[in-house]
Amino acid sequence: MTSRRNPIRAFLRAPARVIGPALVVAGATAWVPAPATAASEAQIVITINSLAPAVATGNEDVEVAGTVTNRGGADADIPEITLQAADTPLAGRAAVAAWASGTTSGVPQASLRTYDTAAGPDRLSEGESHGFRLTLPKAAARTTAAYGALPLLVRAGDTVRTTFAAVHNRKEYEQLRVAVVTPVTLDPEPGLFESYGAGRLASWRTELADDGRINRLLDATKDLPVTWAFDPTLLAPPEAIAQERPTDPEAGTAWDRIGPEQREETALRIAFDAALRDRLPGRSVAVLPYADPDLAAVLADPGLTDRFAALRAKGEAVADGIPGARSDIAWPADGLLATSRVAAITELYGEGRLGAVIGSEAALGADNTLAAPHPGGADRAGAGVAALAYDDGLSNALLDLESDPSGAITTQRLLADSLAALAEYPGTPRSLLIATPRTLDARPGALHRALSGLLDAPWITRGDLDDLIDEAPGGTPLPADPAAELALPSGIPADPSTERLALTASRARTVASALKAIDATSQVRDDGAVNGVFWDEVADQLLSSRWRADRGALRIVLGELRDAGIQADTAVAVVPERINFFADSGLLQVTVTNDLDVPVRQVRVHLTPLAPSFRLTEMPEPVDIGAHSRATVRVPATALAAGTVPVKVSLYSPQGQHIGVDNTVQVRAYPTGSWFYWVIGAVAAALVAAGVLRSRRRRKA
Repeated sequence: MTSRRNPIRAFLRAPARVIGPALVVAGATAWVPAPATAASEAQIVITINSLAPAVATGNEDVEVAGTVTNRGGADADIPEITLQAADTPLAGRAAVAAWASGTTSGVPQASLRTYDTAAGPDRLSEGESHGFRLTLPKAAARTTAAYGALPLLVRAGDTVRTTFAAVHNRKEYEQLRVAVVTPVTLDPEPGLFESYGAGRLASWRTELADDGRINRLLDATKDLPVTWAFDPTLLAPPEAIAQERPTDPEAGTAWDRIGPEQREETALRIAFDAALRDRLPGRSVAVLPYADPDLAAVLADPGLTDRFAALRAKGEAVADGIPGARSDIAWPADGLLATSRVAAITELYGEGRLGAVIGSEAALGADNTLAAPHPGGADRAGAGVAALAYDDGLSNALLDLESDPSGAITTQRLLADSLAALAEYPGTPRSLLIATPRTLDARPGALHRALSGLLDAPWITRGDLDDLIDEAPGGTPLPADPAAELALPSGIPADPSTERLALTASRARTVASALKAIDATSQVRDDGAVNGVFWDEVADQLLSSRWRADRGALRIVLGELRDAGIQADTAVAVVPERINFFADSGLLQVTVTNDLDVPVRQVRVHLTPLAPSFRLTEMPEPVDIGAHSRATVRVPATALAAGTVPVKVSLYSPQGQHIGVDNTVQVRAYPTGSWFYWVIGAVAAALVAAGVLRSRRRRKA
C-alpha cells in the first residue's frame, strides 16, 4: 500500500510563549509572485541557498547566494537581481512573522534601499535556473540598535523573496534559555498495519530506511541538546521468528503460516530497534504511551480508558529498559492547555504517573498575548504537574524546512523571531520550549542548520526539557477550560498534526464493535492467539495522534478493521434448513459452515426449540470445522406431537462468548406413536391376505 501522507502543509498563524517553558517557531519564507505579468506567467521562483554569516557583528558583510528558476510555461526576461534591506530592525514578533510569510506592506518601501545588484539572464527559459550572489555590506554597522533583525528582500523582475539579516552589536539583555523536544513517531501510513504481505513490507522498508523521515530526523538532531520523545512502537519490535520449524505440532503449524514478508519485516524492525537503542546512551529521552495515542479522543470517550491504560503501561515498560528515560510526559496532539484539561489528563494517567503536560502557547488565550512576559518557569497545575507551553512561532517555523532544502531561510527566521522575543523583555530571564511538529519532514542538513544556528546564537543559552520541568514552581496561569481550537497569530504555519480530531466517537465505536467480534472468533480460530494480537495492535494504532495529519489514511485502516470484524461476525454460521423428523425419538441434524481460511475448533452449538412439542434430550459436543468447510451436528431429540417447530441454533466459544451467525431451522415433526404400529400391522395383514388369495387362484387355474 502506498503512502497517503499529504505533503502539503497549511500555513496560518503566529508566536506564543511559556506556561512553564515556552516554545517558539517561525514559518518559512515564501516567494511572492507579481501580478499578471510575463514573469508571473513564467512562475519565477527565488531560492536562497545560503546566507552568511547567520549572525552579523561589527563590520561583517552578509552574503546571500541562491538561484532564480523558471517553473512556468513561458520564457522570462530578468535583466537583474537585486538585494534590498532596511537599516531599522523589525519591531515585534508579529512584524517578523508577516515579513517571513512574504507580506512586505509592513515595511515602508521608502525604507528599503538597494545594496547590491547581480546581472540576470537575458532570457530564462522554462525549467532553467540562474545563480546569483549578493552582498549586504557591514550589516550590523547599519543600525545603532544593540541587536535585531533587518528585513532583506531579493527581487528578480516582479518576484521577491523575503528573509532576514540577524545583527548583534552589544549584549544588553538576559539570554533566552531554549530547550527543544522532538517527537519521533510513525507516519500516518496505512500500509504499516495492513495484513502481512508485500505492500506492508514495502511500507516498513520506507518508514525505517536510512534516508527515511525518522532516520533523517534522528541524524539531524543527534549532536544537538534535543529531547527525543518516542512512540514506543519503534522500540517494541515483534518477537524474533525461529529459523527452524518448532517440533511442537501446534507451534509448528503456527510457524508454517508465517510468510517471507512477515519474516523480513520482523528482522527489519528488530534491527532498527537495536540501532536506535545504540543512539540513546547519554541522551535526554522521553517515551510517550504506546502508539502516541490522541489524548483528546481518549478523554472524550470513557470506553477508551482501559485501552489507554494498557498503552501507557507499554510505554512505561519500554522506558524502564532505557537508562534515564522518562515516561511521565503527556503531549496532547491538539496542543490545548487548560486547568480542567491538565486535571483530566492527570486522572487518566493515574496518581503519581504524570510529571508534565506539553501544549501550545496559543492555547493560553487572548490574555496571554505576545506582549506578555515569558515567565521562565512552567505553571504547576494540580498534583504538582508542570504545564509547558511551547512557542508556536519558533516551533512551527520548522515546517518551512519542507520547502527550504538548505535551511538557510528557516535559520534566519528562527534568529529573527528569537531576537524579537528577546526584545519584548530583554532584562527578564526567560525559557522557551521548541516542540518540533509531529509531521516535520525535513532534510537532515537543513534541520540541523536551523536548530544549531538558533542554539549557537549569542543571545541563546541551551536548555534541557528536564530542567524546564523541574524548575516549574509557577508561572502564567492556565485558562480554566480549553478553547475549541488553537488560534495561532497571523503568519505562523499551522501544524497539520494539531488539526481536528481524526478518531471521532463514531469511529471509536466502530473499533470497539469490530474488536468484540474478532476477539470472540479468535477463541475458536486455529490461529486465534495470533489473529487476536494482530487486530489488537491495529486497534492500538488507530488511537494514534498521527492520523490528524491524514484523516483519509485513518479511514483506510479503520475500513480494514471493520471488514475483519464483519468477517469474524459472519464467517461461522448456522445454515437455515427445513428438516423432516420422522420418529418419536431420534437424531436431529443441523449444519454449521466455516468460511474462514483457517479451521475453527471447539465451537459450541446450542439449540433451543421454540415449542414444547419438540424436546432435545442433550446438547451436542463441541465441533471442529475445517477451513471453507461445513460440519453436521447431531442432537438427540424427541417429538411429542406432529407439526412444524422452529428451533433456534446459536454458536458460542468454549468460554461462552457468542460467535458467528445464529439461525432458526424449521423441524417438521412426524412422531410415530402406537397408531404407526397398527397401520404397519394392518398393511402386513393385507399383504398376507393378498398373497394367500393369489396362491389359491393359481391352484384353480
